[in-house]
Amino acid sequence: MTTIEDRLRDAMAARAETVQDDGRPRVAPPPRRRATAARWWWAPVAVATATAAVVGVTVMGTRTIGSAPPPAAAPAAAAGRLSPPVEQVWPGAVHEIPATGPGGRVFVPDVFVSDRVVAGRGLTGNRLDGIWSYDLDKRAFTQVTQLRDVKVTNEPLVFGDGYLAWSAFRDDRSEIWAVPVTGGVPQRIAALRAVLSSDNAYTGLKKLAIAGGMAVWSPADGGVYRAPLKGGNVSLVSGTKGFYLVEWPWAGWPVHDPTVDHPVARPLEHLKNVLTGRSRNAVPAKKRSSWADCGLVWCLDRTTAWRRDGTDRRDLPANAMGTLMSGRFVLVNQGDAGDRALALHDVATRRTGRLFPVPTRRGDKAPPTLYFHDDMVRFRTAQGTQVVIDLKAAGR
Repeated sequence: MTTIEDRLRDAMAARAETVQDDGRPRVAPPPRRRATAARWWWAPVAVATATAAVVGVTVMGTRTIGSAPPPAAAPAAAAGRLSPPVEQVWPGAVHEIPATGPGGRVFVPDVFVSDRVVAGRGLTGNRLDGIWSYDLDKRAFTQVTQLRDVKVTNEPLVFGDGYLAWSAFRDDRSEIWAVPVTGGVPQRIAALRAVLSSDNAYTGLKKLAIAGGMAVWSPADGGVYRAPLKGGNVSLVSGTKGFYLVEWPWAGWPVHDPTVDHPVARPLEHLKNVLTGRSRNAVPAKKRSSWADCGLVWCLDRTTAWRRDGTDRRDLPANAMGTLMSGRFVLVNQGDAGDRALALHDVATRRTGRLFPVPTRRGDKAPPTLYFHDDMVRFRTAQGTQVVIDLKAAGR
């Protein structure tokens, strides 16, 4: 975590507007999305009753599944005990950064483009005005591109092959845009019909990623599509109708859909490699018949995690809240002699890091809102900064 001096330096740098416009032409109308964000995860922590903490988790998208986990490390704290702070458990993955950038604009971090650089969106007056990156070592912002169309809003960024990409919504259509992370003019990669949900609202993409010089995605009604980042036709990947992108080249079915009134008992039970056709079906652990979520490697329910083949069952240190993040991390609600905390648990290594306390009594200070997007967790601090956690780095 950063020091008080670092925080002061960040605040002074933002106030002084040390990053100047480089004068490059900026054109691109990044689109507006009217529906609920399809790829955001957020976990607003509700105020607890006098006897028990309540943490509400709302999942608004799919997840990015990680690769095979490393060997298990030391076990997490036993149930009923609070784990050490997250920055002690994964010191190389937890960073405290400014919440505002040059000109006082809000900086919304979305994705790590390297271990030391995070990219995100800048907002002025709640209006998107550009894409920025923040260097953790230089403690400085750099503008990637300006976005001038105030009539549109954009989804969180994804990164790959040297490009940043995002989906957006305009005139009842979903659009996909991309720009080099080094800067340039955003280009529209694709425009597709938006899906009208049962509650008469348009929904965006379930998943967007970059792989092999392509933008790859799944719309709300399924299928895996792709289009070249440098321009070209959109194509449906053969054999993917009804499947949803999990992590390229893997797609899964059935998809978890929080908008329906009946839960999916075995979400992502079936996986298929869309390039080779290889399948990978999930198996329940012993004495289990269903699960809350399943990734490429791990599945879990409220109290237990196991490998996708049904082996290596292990108890969670506390009740799980929500679904897997980055294929192996899950939120848990821990308690210790009246104190409670929201914690991040890695099912692969069994490590658990405490994020922040949650209230247990009337009048307790409300906790921050926790946001998730692909391989990142973030929340605001009481000091006006924000903590970002790189789940890929934590999983190494």
